[in-house]
Amino acid sequence: MKLIRWLLRRPWDRLQILTAAQTHLLRCSLGQRPLRASSRVRASHLHLWRSPSFVAYPTVSSVSLSSLITALAVMSLTPSDGAQIKVQNATASSSEGSSEPLAAMDGDRFSTNASRIWRGAADGKRWFWSVKFDHPRKIGSILQIQGDHDFVLRHVPRDYLWQTSVDGRNWVDLPETTVAEESRIYRIHRLKRAVSATYLRLSIGSATGGFPVLREVEFYDAIRERIPFPPWIIAVNTTERPSLPSHGQEFIPLARSCPGWESLQAQQIWLGSFNPKFIQIEPRPTAAFLSGNFKDWCEISREPWRGTQEILRRARLPMWASCGGAQGLAILAETGVDRAWDCPHCRDPKNPKLPIYGHIGHTGKRPCGDYSACVFERGPHQVRKVSGDPVFEGLSENFEVMESHCGQIEWPPAGWRLTATAGSGNLTKVQCLRLRNRPIYAAQFHIEMEGTPATSRKIMGNFLRIADEWNQSRGR
Repeated sequence: MKLIRWLLRRPWDRLQILTAAQTHLLRCSLGQRPLRASSRVRASHLHLWRSPSFVAYPTVSSVSLSSLITALAVMSLTPSDGAQIKVQNATASSSEGSSEPLAAMDGDRFSTNASRIWRGAADGKRWFWSVKFDHPRKIGSILQIQGDHDFVLRHVPRDYLWQTSVDGRNWVDLPETTVAEESRIYRIHRLKRAVSATYLRLSIGSATGGFPVLREVEFYDAIRERIPFPPWIIAVNTTERPSLPSHGQEFIPLARSCPGWESLQAQQIWLGSFNPKFIQIEPRPTAAFLSGNFKDWCEISREPWRGTQEILRRARLPMWASCGGAQGLAILAETGVDRAWDCPHCRDPKNPKLPIYGHIGHTGKRPCGDYSACVFERGPHQVRKVSGDPVFEGLSENFEVMESHCGQIEWPPAGWRLTATAGSGNLTKVQCLRLRNRPIYAAQFHIEMEGTPATSRKIMGNFLRIADEWNQSRGR
């Protein structure tokens, strides 16, 4: 009965639990190796994360509650090579306010509440956070979630490494966990080979903002353990100012407003930090969103776009870019960062440097950076579908979106196709592009801007589904 009451309290987990139960029963009936519970060595329960990706799994409507209970019971009794244990205690060099060292292992991965995190004292020069197991344990992987801001890297261990000990006095470094200048809120460390430890310690040499915060730490015994982690996105601020939070953060609440994505996690970063190294760290992101910006391209530094150029070249991460971010993707695809950029104000008609970028029009001649004579499109405007791209599924042939721009993409770069163009009363012809065979979009309009909420939510939900399905098809 306890199990039944637990299921009724957590209806959003039912589909995943039922799918796991059905698969488990099927494997057992075929004489195959049964499903193994997670080998997380601290948790007292199995984490089953909500993910819209489960809609692609086989239907489980035929599984009865009795079959479910039987399957879960069998799973709990099936021997596993990843036994779960509880941590005996956690200690730290210091703890600030109501935070406690053990709060970083309370099972709440994402809370930033002071009572659910460990926060080191602000007056420290070095910090440590350590745990003791009730007996020597094999450790192969570590999940680390840090910082006290929902989506900005703030108050995190900056330079650190993990250490192991059998007696709590003599410590041995785990060099593959060494991190200098941490850039990620979420990180999975994988050891080259599993080690036996009674004690594990995070040794912190410096912290961003003056003190470190750990939200949650999890230990796994296998180096290749498939660590469950919910979908998360990157919001990229493409303006010239690297301070955060900033432009592009609006994508996060929009994504979380979509049905099925309410628990989506996120991190915002500045353009200069958006590079292949950042996205290759586990857990890997579901998608990235690029904000607009406010300067003409002759005034923008090209070097911070180099990482985005490489990510675009590899085309392994779903992306949605708005306005200036969309223009940036088109420029990277057509011209790149190693050739000079110009704008319509300073362009030599006989030798244009960036002809793929133009202005809607002018009412007079002005110097670079002066937009007083530029023709703008602002507010809600009509755009029209050009192809049956699934990102616009559920919208009419002509639909309304928010615009705020004077610059525009003049044509689709090689390998890109037009998916939306100008509707009635709209001057900008290239409204949305998609890189062929990839969920990478460049939209001149702003789904993240307030004004057309139903359209924005529909496009965002469609894009997240497309990105999630594409990632799954590639085993991510």
